[in-house]
Amino acid sequence: MLSAGCSSGQGASQPSSPRPTSSSSTSASASPSAAPQPSKYTQAQLASRPCLALDGHDLAALRISGEGKQESGKHGATCAWKLAGQNVSLALDLPLSYAKTMTKNGRVTQVPVGQHQAVQAEFQRICFIFVALHDTDHLVGTTTIPDRGVAQDGTCPAGASVAATALTHIR
Repeated sequence: MLSAGCSSGQGASQPSSPRPTSSSSTSASASPSAAPQPSKYTQAQLASRPCLALDGHDLAALRISGEGKQESGKHGATCAWKLAGQNVSLALDLPLSYAKTMTKNGRVTQVPVGQHQAVQAEFQRICFIFVALHDTDHLVGTTTIPDRGVAQDGTCPAGASVAATALTHIR
């Protein structure tokens, strides 16, 4: 079952979580069949608690079983999930210098991620996706690595799906 860090969006309280904006619960009474609106956080709030970027509804929609695993890295906190044989890691405050390094020797393309344009780089079975929301000094990024024996063709779509879904939680 899902635990702390994931919310079904049905009024579950998480006192240690950053407070979502008040607009996140306005549609709950609009229609019983309407999907709940995602909780909204600042990019900085999600950068320190990246597993909040996907709630219980998102995990189900992406067919991710289990909660994300938060880890610390050189560029801050990341959250990792397993999605269809792909290991997807999300970071919400990556510097442009890191993106330039990770895209330097890869096959680089521009791709849509949600309503944003992103830079995608494929390098040695790894896919990197970087999205600039407010400025290029604080990028949202995913790193996706397929499990051994899993086809690489799902690597970038898995990372793009996680990034696009996470962006719906940033105000």
